[in-house]
Amino acid sequence: MKKIAVFLVLIAFGITGVYVSTVYGSRNSAPNLECTSCHEGVMFQDMVKIQGLPKSYVPGKTYNLTLILKSDLKSMSESAAGFAVQASAGKLIVTDKKNTQLIDMTLTHTQEGNTLRKWTFGWKAPAQKTEDANIMVMAVAANGDYSSVGDELGAGSYTIKPAK
Repeated sequence: MKKIAVFLVLIAFGITGVYVSTVYGSRNSAPNLECTSCHEGVMFQDMVKIQGLPKSYVPGKTYNLTLILKSDLKSMSESAAGFAVQASAGKLIVTDKKNTQLIDMTLTHTQEGNTLRKWTFGWKAPAQKTEDANIMVMAVAANGDYSSVGDELGAGSYTIKPAK
């Protein structure tokens, strides 16, 4: 009987652990560009803006960038937003370790960064000018109710050609 009770308690903790890790996954990071797999909301074309992107890049140069989420949606909690950025060429660089992080080549927010709607990071251009670089971003302005509905979504894709 004791073994059965211990087994049931372990199962309960296992299920709780999976639930908690799933819930906090969005506050701690967005490890891919699939925000719509968890969040339901209106998609806005002009909600996402990256400042500092060059029209063309100098090979090997590092650019300081700022991702801005424009939304009037008010959050009911400390969770205000989240994002994921990927680059097809070059290298994304964490410049604000408190609010951003790299997970499997995707730049995303930290739990502290989840309270913001503006983040800074770097992008180092490819070493050679043989390829275009595509910077893709998806972001969520959260309403802070910890559900998957009622948020606002934004996405952007930016192509940067090598300087001539």
